[in-house]
Formats: sequence, structure tokens, C-alpha cells
Amino acid sequence: MKILLSLIVGGSFLFSQTAMAQTPLTVSASIPAATGFQLTVSTYNASNGSIEGSPSTTATTLPFGTLTFDSSTGTYTPSVYYGVAISATGGAGTPIVNVTYAEGSGTACPNIAAGTSGTLGCLGTKSTATFVTANPSTNTETVSSLGKKRLIDLTGTNGEMTSVPNGQYEKVYVGLWNGNSADNPPDPSNGQPFTNSDAPGTYTGTLTFTAVST
Repeated sequence: MKILLSLIVGGSFLFSQTAMAQTPLTVSASIPAATGFQLTVSTYNASNGSIEGSPSTTATTLPFGTLTFDSSTGTYTPSVYYGVAISATGGAGTPIVNVTYAEGSGTACPNIAAGTSGTLGCLGTKSTATFVTANPSTNTETVSSLGKKRLIDLTGTNGEMTSVPNGQYEKVYVGLWNGNSADNPPDPSNGQPFTNSDAPGTYTGTLTFTAVST
């Protein structure tokens, strides 16, 4: 009798197992891809590197203003420099952009009007762009393979980064050439400072950021 009961219980267990059904439920979530990019401009104090004011997403100019003469070096220096951060809009992604530069037209280069452009150049030879990759998770920045260039050299694809790691973003620092070898990275050796040899006036040029991919 004990043997018979044991067989009945075992049979009932097998039956209940085979009768159970499985119904899978797929869980999903979609993140839209970026449709464009946005520039966020921050102003930095040239003396100590601190940010001045609030970053702007609507800035259209990078004004260095009237420069100050440094008698110890014989050069004119700015009080600020700028950082331009590049971020995605319309969705997630890491935008890749190409940065190009063009000298201003008309009276944008007083050296030309003074007939001295052959030796002194315009704003593009006296300003620099430093390309970095910023990592917000570690709050660090690394100079990219593009390094630091004179603005005048940003033609074609010379200002285009090939890739940016996920979760990080491109940033470009724009400043005036000072030739300080202690800077990291140092200014290009073929740049020029503003000195009393330059013609007085306002020097201008245009940086253009063009999306390559998002």
C-alpha cells in the first residue's frame, strides 16, 4: 500500500510540471538619436582660469576686447579666453564637428591697410584653438590628437576630430597667441603675438562649426 501511494504522488507531480505554460514579455526602451549639436560658450579669466559669468548657449561672438600692453614682454594680452563645448541636441549621441576659420573682410585686418601684413599677419596668425575631449564622469579634460593650432590653420578637415568616446564630448579653447612654452600644450611655434609693431584697430575673423555626424 505504501508503494502504491508513492507512485500516485509522483505521477501527480509530473503532470503538474508539464501542464505549466511559459509566456515571455519583452522589455524595451528607446532613446532617440541626436538631430544636431549645440555650442556652449564659457568665458575664462586669463590670469587664473576661473569661469566668469554663466555659460551661454546663444553667444555669437568671442570678444577679446581692448588688449592690455605688457611692458615686460612687449606684447598685448587679453583678460579672457573662451571655451566652446559641443553637445548633442534632439537626442543622445556624440556629435563630431569640423571647425574652420576665415579671416574677416574689409577692415578686419588693419595690418593689411598699413601695408605690413607680410610680416605681421592678421588675427588668424595671432590666435589659437586647443582641442580637448572632456569626460564629465571624472571631471577631466584630455588634449585630443588635434592639439593646439593657429586659427588660420583651421582649413579643410584640419579641425575635425575623428571620434569621441561615448559619454564624453568635444571642447575647443580659443585664445590669443602668447608663445609661453609652459602652456600645456604650448602655442604653435609659427604664431605671433600682438605688439606695438601691429597697426592699431580691430582684428576679426569667423570660426564655423559644421556637423560631420551625430
